Amino acid sequence: MFRMLTDADRESFRKLLLTIQARLRGDVRLLKEEAFSAHDHASSNHMADMGSDEWDMDFSLRIVENDEEFLQEIAHALKKIDDGTFGLCEMCIEAGVPQAKAGIPKARLKAIPHARNCVDCERKREENAE
Repeated sequence: MFRMLTDADRESFRKLLLTIQARLRGDVRLLKEEAFSAHDHASSNHMADMGSDEWDMDFSLRIVENDEEFLQEIAHALKKIDDGTFGLCEMCIEAGVPQAKAGIPKARLKAIPHARNCVDCERKREENAE
């Protein structure tokens, strides 16, 4: 059975999300700097080196893109904390399930603090996306 999150739980998740957010912002900034710096300062004219440099930059920028999407998910979770809806499954709520039964288990939130949906709804969402 689902237990509603307490104010202390929400504050604990806020601190965790803010910590992850700060770390990711630093990682994104550093990866962008390194990717463009390495590209600008590539000194070799050898085709293999240039290809490797291009691949490295592309790889770094894909990581940045993933991290930026993750940052958006964290911002969404923080907004839900502010709105008082953190810990509620978005798909359950959309389906009309009462809030008292639409909670995301605390264990799932500890593993994925930015989770939008309970395990069952997330599984359904992923199956429909395939």
